[in-house]
Amino acid sequence: MREMGTIQKTQSFENAWSGTPLGHEPLAQHRRFRSNDLDCAREMVARKYCAHRLDVTEPNTTFDSVHNHFAAGDLSFNYMRYGGKVEIDPGELQQFYLVQIPLRGSADIQNGHQRVESSPEFATILNPDLSTRMVWHADCEMLLVQIDKERLRNEAELHLGRKLSAPIRFDSTIRMRARQLCAFRHHLGQMFDEVDRGFAPTCESEFLLQLLEAVPSNVQCFFDVAPQQIATRQIKRGVEFIRTNFDQDIELNEIARAAGASPRALQYGFKSTYGLTPMQMLRLERLRWARHLLLTSDRRQPVTEIAMDLGFQHLGRFSQEYREAFGETPQQTVKRVNGL
Repeated sequence: MREMGTIQKTQSFENAWSGTPLGHEPLAQHRRFRSNDLDCAREMVARKYCAHRLDVTEPNTTFDSVHNHFAAGDLSFNYMRYGGKVEIDPGELQQFYLVQIPLRGSADIQNGHQRVESSPEFATILNPDLSTRMVWHADCEMLLVQIDKERLRNEAELHLGRKLSAPIRFDSTIRMRARQLCAFRHHLGQMFDEVDRGFAPTCESEFLLQLLEAVPSNVQCFFDVAPQQIATRQIKRGVEFIRTNFDQDIELNEIARAAGASPRALQYGFKSTYGLTPMQMLRLERLRWARHLLLTSDRRQPVTEIAMDLGFQHLGRFSQEYREAFGETPQQTVKRVNGL
């Protein structure tokens, strides 16, 4: 059985960047440092990102820098603030893209020739091959997702079924309230919620596909074309793989390989056939098994243990999804089976 993390009733990150305060410091249990020393902050941040110039532009103001950090494979999840107005000049990031989402306050961002007045409504993504300069205002607090450049390129080529001859370049502005960003925003919030509660985030490949599809870039034109329709047998192979491996930590790419289709084509095939993505199908399969186990009257396995063993890291979200699927909470199922 997996160890149970502390479950806290905190507001979703998805709502936080729509303008409502969280009421707590994000990723606090993953604190890397807190310092009012400029040189210390510069050195510590450089260890996780890259060498950069960092200067306080208003010397008489308070400087209270914080960096919380959680690494997960080719991605890392971060919360940062400086507590004073600072100018940051990292030049070219080179090896990674950086998604920056203000929770509060604002920043002036320049990536290449693109300039953005960043706020909770207008996040940014920094392209690694373009020079970057930033001014974070004193009230600025940000969530950041660091994405390995090669991992994103590999995901794009895999989903598109073609080799890319030039670097992927995004428009720097991410309009967080845009309709096409709904799935991306929800998934991003879910991943930060998981990390905030001490768990590794899930479905990295699906998250990167959502980023590539939703945020304007020099490869988005390829995503505007629907992929070639896949055969029914490939969809069935994907479903069979999910049903056989539902209790394993599997990603979209693995399901696609088992089905013999590209991840993007499989997404379209599942959507047109079932109205669900492969990862949504996986989650539903896990919910069905949870219900099966809870309805088995001769078992006395706790709800928490069942949820964690099936890969549901956040018990509150598991209960909510279970209720949406079956019209009652897991606890209500247990009480009904036991005649309580």
